[in-house]
Amino acid sequence: MKRAVLVLLGLCFGCDSRGLVVITSLGSTPDAGGSIANPSGHYHMENLDRGLVAVSTPDGVYLGWRMIADVEYLDPPTRVAYVVYRDDAPLTTVKDSTNFLDLQGSPDVQYQVAAIVDGERQELSPKVTAWPQDYLRIPLQIPPAGVTPATCISPNEHYTYSAGDGSVGDLDGDGRYEIVLKWDPSNAKDNSIPGCTGDVLLDAYTLDGKQLWRIDLGPNIRAGSHYTQFLVYDFDGDGKAEVVVKTAPGTLDGNDNYLQTGPAATDDDSIVYRNSAGHILTGPEYLTVFEGATGAELATADFQPARGALTDWGPPDGGNRAYIFLSTAAFVSDQPDGTASGRPSIIMARGVYDRSALCAWNWRQNDLTQQNELTLLWTADSAQGTAYASQGADSMMVADANGDGAQEIIYGSSTIASNGTKRCSTGFGHGDTLHVGVLLDPSHQVNETDIQVFMVHQNGTQPAYDVHDAFTCDTIVKGPATGVDNREGVADDIDPNNPGAEMWSDASPVLLSATDGTNLGPKPSSSNFLIYWDADESRELEDDTSITKYGVGTLLSCAQCESNGGGKTPTLTADLFGDWREEIVWREADNSALRVYTTTDVTKRRIYTLMHDPQYRMQVSAEQTGFNQPPHPGFHIGNGMKMPPKPDIFVRPSQLPDL
Repeated sequence: MKRAVLVLLGLCFGCDSRGLVVITSLGSTPDAGGSIANPSGHYHMENLDRGLVAVSTPDGVYLGWRMIADVEYLDPPTRVAYVVYRDDAPLTTVKDSTNFLDLQGSPDVQYQVAAIVDGERQELSPKVTAWPQDYLRIPLQIPPAGVTPATCISPNEHYTYSAGDGSVGDLDGDGRYEIVLKWDPSNAKDNSIPGCTGDVLLDAYTLDGKQLWRIDLGPNIRAGSHYTQFLVYDFDGDGKAEVVVKTAPGTLDGNDNYLQTGPAATDDDSIVYRNSAGHILTGPEYLTVFEGATGAELATADFQPARGALTDWGPPDGGNRAYIFLSTAAFVSDQPDGTASGRPSIIMARGVYDRSALCAWNWRQNDLTQQNELTLLWTADSAQGTAYASQGADSMMVADANGDGAQEIIYGSSTIASNGTKRCSTGFGHGDTLHVGVLLDPSHQVNETDIQVFMVHQNGTQPAYDVHDAFTCDTIVKGPATGVDNREGVADDIDPNNPGAEMWSDASPVLLSATDGTNLGPKPSSSNFLIYWDADESRELEDDTSITKYGVGTLLSCAQCESNGGGKTPTLTADLFGDWREEIVWREADNSALRVYTTTDVTKRRIYTLMHDPQYRMQVSAEQTGFNQPPHPGFHIGNGMKMPPKPDIFVRPSQLPDL
């Protein structure tokens, strides 16, 4: 009875789901985000399990696992080691990495891993057996084909569904990621193109292939790459991720119910607002938070930034400019004094050509009512002079550009401060792609976590590409004006012979140094995606359904897979399990399954899971947005790298003691 009283007062003794002791001081209470206050960590990150994966290879069984950043990334590194168990018996102790090749391994044995922190063994991971191949196959439930109504400009058109963009979050709080997948109809199109489209669907799947739910966004959400940007993250701090997306009358939640909260409580779900050209330019627009575990509607509000008049966004052009949306999760300034609490917010944006506007939302517990609320935090709008017009890109990323614990929004050629005010702009205008990370030669960085932006530009009278400081927008390198639309470009450290990142684009005939623009020789054949894959620190190239290494050749190819539409991008890349390197998700060509590939190269580089780096994790949340872009960590990985700084994070305990 005494212990129960102490828990009510806020004192709790026990272990979290990783077997690590958790003690909160007397008087600690859940904060407004619903998470337990922690004086030592700032950014609220996910409580992930060990993520142990075993893969059969010709040389034995490869094993990889996570280093948990908040409790295992310690100085000196010798304070932490890992014991690998095979069939309940200790096999080896690993002190210099988070992977191991068991030369005598076989598919019928079971493996576990436990961390040794300052000489004390922590909880054993769950047992795993080896995959028979280097990918995990997740079966999908393909939506039935459809037919457009006879009233459409494209009447009685048959369409089918393809698996599209994906994102991840821990939907049920078990420490493992689930995948949220968007299904696109074959008649998806931009508003610049007339025609009806099928409904957009969102599915949730466990890594074991169990379908948790399906959300049907309904006939009043058009299908196309610019429209449905969905976020998956734990926004209220309860240890379970929510799903946030733009909705409308006619949307069905994961329980097959029409939306019924906020403005959706009194709407008419039978009305279809599609016009004769197939565009949806009138009618209510909503923002909805769905429960990640069930897909049930939690809250709905009027969508902001609001549509208003189509001409507010530039030439009407079928509503195309008013219907370009972007989204990301971000840790922004959310306190009355202008500082940041370290809790995540929802960023929804509209417009990239003429007018640009973005809003920060919170899904958090109200201190007075003890109920979660969806509230608007701030708005940045070029029409109000608080954002930059005509500077947007078809993607956006976040980074703490000045080291104050709050993330700025890199909105194309401009930076919006973490409090929703104008920060700076290069003035170079719109572009399709951008990369945000630590790009300079480490010897040229003033601080090792200073952030740079690489962007390509469509206006032929402006520089074809540039590298600039994320906080000041001061130009570091810029290319010549070519008179043509420079559509694709990439920047990261892909060449171990050159310190810092390299960059290349459609407008650059060679590979260039991102530090000073030096010609480094032939550029890669593709300007698409990136992935950390092999044993060294340089990043590899991803294009269509293959991974290649600059100057070496193909490392992985999936002939049975298809990429994500015309952009030749994967469904997702992220550090989903195993060590710090990334997994890649492709769909099988017939859409019957997703394949999640993992590396089997043994590396001696030991880094905490990238999903505990606040910049990388937030950029993963935006990877599904617009023209998909790969995530970049907030520290340098590559030639000449130092040990990354310990992240200032708080990982919420997901399991209280048994009383």
